[in-house]
Amino acid sequence: MQQGAAAAPPATYNWSPTSRFYVGADAGGALTSDTRVKEFFGPVNPGTKVSLDPGVRVGFVGGYKLTDWFSVEGETGVIANNVKSITGASIDGNATLANVPFLLNGRFELPHGRCPVTPYFGGGAGGSASVFNLEHDMDLNGVHLRGSDAAVVFAYQAFAGLRYAINDQMGIGVEYHYFCTTGPTWSGDTFGTASDHLRFLGVQSHTISLAFDFHF
Repeated sequence: MQQGAAAAPPATYNWSPTSRFYVGADAGGALTSDTRVKEFFGPVNPGTKVSLDPGVRVGFVGGYKLTDWFSVEGETGVIANNVKSITGASIDGNATLANVPFLLNGRFELPHGRCPVTPYFGGGAGGSASVFNLEHDMDLNGVHLRGSDAAVVFAYQAFAGLRYAINDQMGIGVEYHYFCTTGPTWSGDTFGTASDHLRFLGVQSHTISLAFDFHF
């Protein structure tokens, strides 16, 4: 009696990029928590806070896969929210709080197997240019100002996502970032007042974005 042919082994998904170098970009929305005003060119009442509208995130990364499951990467971009209100302040027009991070990340990703979808997570630390911009006039406690200024602060983040491999070089996915900074301090000279400083507590942002990456 002749034996039947052996069953074919299950198909596997082979991911073999031509290089370990990659670049990527993502874009999505940002929810930034309210933060307190510590100083507004002089003392402020306790509980004075900044409320922010939902905003946007755009990010750019460049990285290198040290192993099949661990990468190091540099990241920059922008997270921006319009100011909804500041306790006791009168704002005539748009005011924006934005952060431009420059971070060094470590990224962990499950090795690719039979499925083109892989989860990943990681974190990073570095700095951020925290920008406060007033397109029109703003008044609080008798202080009148307009202008824009940036302050460099310490920043860190954690992130996680799901990646779908389109082919050996390209992938798309969805990812979440939790981003934090220490409190920025801006000079009064930039805003048209020669006294003291504008100082906030740090910000905490939650972002969801669509991501794309390309391996060389």
